[in-house]
Amino acid sequence: MYYFCHLANESMGKFEYVTTNAEFTERQFEIEPEEFPKVSVLREYCSWLIDRVFYEQADHIANSGEIMEFNPISWINQAILKYRGIDISLSNDFKVDHEDYLETYNEYIEFLNKYEDGMFNGVINDIAIEVEYILFQNRDFLLRFNNQQAVAFEDNPRKRVYIPEWVKRAALFRDKGCCVFCKKDLTGLYSLLEDNEKHFDHIVSLNEGGINDVCNIQLSCQDCNLKKSDSSKTSTLYQSAY
Repeated sequence: MYYFCHLANESMGKFEYVTTNAEFTERQFEIEPEEFPKVSVLREYCSWLIDRVFYEQADHIANSGEIMEFNPISWINQAILKYRGIDISLSNDFKVDHEDYLETYNEYIEFLNKYEDGMFNGVINDIAIEVEYILFQNRDFLLRFNNQQAVAFEDNPRKRVYIPEWVKRAALFRDKGCCVFCKKDLTGLYSLLEDNEKHFDHIVSLNEGGINDVCNIQLSCQDCNLKKSDSSKTSTLYQSAY
């Protein structure tokens, strides 16, 4: 899981990866996006990244003729065992009749989906959920990620909409109930404040192309939120875990 987290973190915002990551953004926003979807844009990105990396590694093995430590079929087998308790490696139903690894990989995907309908996409999603969880804790990554998504909406900003309670809870728990900027503890005040007094802030502002998505929301106090205004920023200072 940390391998994919490292790839995502290292590629986000880097010039040499702009074209590659833009493929996701362009595909993701071909249609009007849903406001605060239950499956976040970050989850969609994680799924896209994992699928792409597996395919590119299979293609690399096919071209080099060498089975490397990062073997997509082996990694997916391990993931299926971890998340679903099924040891696919023990199955005798999948036979390799040729030496082209990429063709083998594509046939392996077909085999998984015959074994259980939608298994391949399902296990990609299982991995993506865990990768998303880890990346969601990293607000510096979220700032760079949302800045990249904002390119699609710079000229057509999203409208401010009601932030669902589940989104507020996610930001509240991740930020440990404290303003991300001044670290003021807001947990004691949270239940006493009216909705319009609770400041859940867009990491990348809507005016700068920010999206209405759980991965673009952070907790701030009233003073810090008003000071931040329509700028796009976060804090990389974190609370102690205990």
